[in-house]
Parts: sequence; structure tokens; C-alpha cells
Amino acid sequence: MRPLLKSQSGFTLVELLVSLVIIAILSVAVSTMLVGAAKTNLFVLNETDAVSQAENALRRIMHNLRTASAISAPATMTSSSTLTLVTQTDPATGNPYTITYTLTGTTLTESDPRYNTSGGSPNTIASNVSAFSVTRNSLSSPQTVTVMITVGTAAPVSRSVTIYCRNL
Repeated sequence: MRPLLKSQSGFTLVELLVSLVIIAILSVAVSTMLVGAAKTNLFVLNETDAVSQAENALRRIMHNLRTASAISAPATMTSSSTLTLVTQTDPATGNPYTITYTLTGTTLTESDPRYNTSGGSPNTIASNVSAFSVTRNSLSSPQTVTVMITVGTAAPVSRSVTIYCRNL
């Protein structure tokens, strides 16, 4: 019987412990890389969302400013956190509309009677906004307006644009 037992080979306790230590070291390295990748992914998602919100909000504001028939606020060439304008006459209704963009806390809202949600509450066009300013650069024709918006917290995204109002 003894010769049969000696011919069977197996792992010693030391070999098993060494292999477990190697597996533990590799699993720590892989988990560290995965945590870093998750943090990078979250940062990129937040940054992309901030850029998208800032640019979409500016596009809406630019469109309405370019075709506006009047600007109520800011009335002077000072900076303001509110923009109020009057649209051209709507061919469907025969009426102009007053649109107001306001920064309330960290939310940039658009109050447009054509698109307001039920109950007349303004639409949110950007959230997590840390700065919004509107400055009229001239009061005579052609009027220009500079709009600046900053969105995000960790790495804020700022966009600024000067708009030439076609009808003013």
C-alpha cells in the first residue's frame, strides 16, 4: 500500500498559501483599477452633461434673442441675471409673447407661455447652474447682447456668446 500513496502527488500547504497570496495581490490591483475607472467615468459623464446643458440653454436663448422685437431686461448696459424679451408676432395667433430667463438658486428657467408646463410654471432649461449673466453691449441699432452661463460643480463649464439681435 505504501508505494501507491507515495506515487500520488499533490500541493503542499506552502504552495497553496503562496498561490492564495498571489491571487489576493492581483485582486487588489484589479479592484483599484476598477475604482479608478468608475471615478473617471463619473467625471466624464458629469462634464458631458454640464457641457450639453450649457450649450442647449445658450441655443434657446440665442434663437429668441436673434428674432426678438424688444428686450425689457436688462434695460441698461449693466449685467443682470434676468433676461426678458418680446418675440415677433406669432402668425398663428397674431400675438407677441414675453419670454423670461431667470436664474433661481441653481436652476435656469425659461418662462414662455407657448411652452410652459401645466399650471403655467416655467421650464427648467439647465440645472446645477452657478452663474448666469446677460449684458447689453449697445442700446442703439444693431444691438448686441452677451450671455454667459456656468454649469457644474467639480469642474464648472462656462460658455459665453455675443448675439447680434437682427430686429433691434
